[in-house]
Amino acid sequence: MIINVNRISEQGYALNDTIDIDSTLLLEDESFFLEGLNYQVFFKRENQRVQAQGKIKTIISLACVRCLEQFELKINSRFDIVLFPKEMIDPRSTSLEEEELEYIFFENDQIDLEKILIEQVNLFIPFKPICDPGCKGICPGCGVNLNHSTCPCEEAKNEIKFLFEKVKR
Repeated sequence: MIINVNRISEQGYALNDTIDIDSTLLLEDESFFLEGLNYQVFFKRENQRVQAQGKIKTIISLACVRCLEQFELKINSRFDIVLFPKEMIDPRSTSLEEEELEYIFFENDQIDLEKILIEQVNLFIPFKPICDPGCKGICPGCGVNLNHSTCPCEEAKNEIKFLFEKVKR
């Protein structure tokens, strides 16, 4: 969804809707949206810059890094960002200044709202998603999910340990 900056008045411009976003835009592998992305965004223009304050709410499915099973992550987040026209960057410059690294830019008086929303969702996803803090993961030897059953490898280790202790005597 493209927002034309010229439509944003001094009083602001509010949007409230639910959209479906392509799950391939999520950065985490094997993740997908379980419902549409509900958003509320209020744009306010101050000279060239545009402030966007909003809320997003959705549910996504992620794969746990410990047990590899899918789990739901509820996202209910707020954001407050400032956007600047890309024309502010000196085209002759080969690098951005340090303060410019924190800016979000728009081009040709158009703001891509979907890009902002998916960025906010991706920022909410944990670096290493875990289904539960007490997740035991999978056995590196046989691959059994330790949350659901005991590992036959552990029994084998104990038997070998017992036999080794017997030989050691």
